[in-house]
Amino acid sequence: MTDTSFILWVQQFAQPWLTNFFLAVTALGAMEYYMVAIPIVYWLIDKHLGFRFAVFFTFSAYANSGLKYLFAVPRPPYEVRLTVQEGYSFPSGHAQGSTAFWGFLALHLRQRWAWAGAAVLIALICFSRIYLGVHYPLDILGGIAMGALLLGGYQLLHTRVSPDKVPLKGWFWTSIGIALALYLFHPHGDGPVTAGFILGALLGYALEMHTVDFSPKGRVGQNILRLLLGIGTLFVLRISLKPLTNLFPGTTGDLARYTLLGLWASLGAPWLFVRLGLAQSSKLKKQTTSLP
Repeated sequence: MTDTSFILWVQQFAQPWLTNFFLAVTALGAMEYYMVAIPIVYWLIDKHLGFRFAVFFTFSAYANSGLKYLFAVPRPPYEVRLTVQEGYSFPSGHAQGSTAFWGFLALHLRQRWAWAGAAVLIALICFSRIYLGVHYPLDILGGIAMGALLLGGYQLLHTRVSPDKVPLKGWFWTSIGIALALYLFHPHGDGPVTAGFILGALLGYALEMHTVDFSPKGRVGQNILRLLLGIGTLFVLRISLKPLTNLFPGTTGDLARYTLLGLWASLGAPWLFVRLGLAQSSKLKKQTTSLP
């Protein structure tokens, strides 16, 4: 599992331009990329699909973090790493994340070209981790397998759970129970972060459906402004809320911080879009003139 021979064999073909290429490819598996890509679905395309996408992908990240702490496999030695990367190695978060992300999109697009594109992107991202010396081949295989397993579970369950099928009060307490269980089971690493975001998304989505019910449809100009405003405030909040973590014991500050981020993405941003005339709502009236 910790044999570097395959990594060294791959790196014998290393060139500066090739290293730069794989650094760009591996960035497609970074959390910042997903923080931009998934809200695009929720805010601009299909909020119901976007909600499922966000919760599914965040749970995948939670599971990956939990497994890394469970197995506690060190990364390849620093001597073979071509980029800075810390934390445990198995299973690969980039491999699992890319399988979950691109597999989810292909699953819903239901087109051969989507599956082909997903396969190419997953393969490139996974290979970049070996080329850059931050994962062993077994890490990659474990990540792909876990991502595929979660996709199978999602396919079986996603049509059975919806706020429309559960009273708001029941949804509220169930969401809190799920998040607390996730946090208590894995209170380290990305456990509090992902549990908090899942809680915020679950609560925010249900409240949005009952109080705002915005429509993702809009003109090109509205969509661009929505995206810039939503993503901009999401990243600003992510940074500005960081001092909040010092006000809570242990890692509960991360739980609270990312709960607020999940609430903003699922409820706060849609509410603001409607108030600014950037989106239509079946429950709220715009207070300003629509923007072009």
